Amino acid sequence: MKTIAIIALMALSTFGFAQKKVINNNQLPANAQTFIKNNFAINQISSTIEEQESLFSKEYKVILNNGTEIEFDKSGNWEEVDGHKIAIPLKIVPRTIQNYVAKSFPNTQIVKIKKSLRKYEVEISNGLELEFNKKGQFTKIDD
Repeated sequence: MKTIAIIALMALSTFGFAQKKVINNNQLPANAQTFIKNNFAINQISSTIEEQESLFSKEYKVILNNGTEIEFDKSGNWEEVDGHKIAIPLKIVPRTIQNYVAKSFPNTQIVKIKKSLRKYEVEISNGLELEFNKKGQFTKIDD
């Protein structure tokens, strides 16, 4: 019985707790504010959203005036930058990934990058989605 109650509580915190609210830019974690300032200084922030996924999980989404979306974890570390077909700043892309894309897909631009514990997922301007391991080594074209 105790196990069922714990599982039910976890399910509620995971599925029933998701909340989104608009916050001020200065309510972002310091890491996120610095990332935006250093990489998107010419763009203005259109909206900043805090997403409370569960009792223990919080994420932030920032949308810039040019449509670029940036997602941050609870500590303000970027997880995804989506330029929506607009090139993203190369200085946020690991050098090995930049070099691979420039060599293998000349005349394209990186328009989206997502990082996780084990890999990077990159979308380039011709629509291909590429995967790289955490070291930035190419692993596959994602179908």
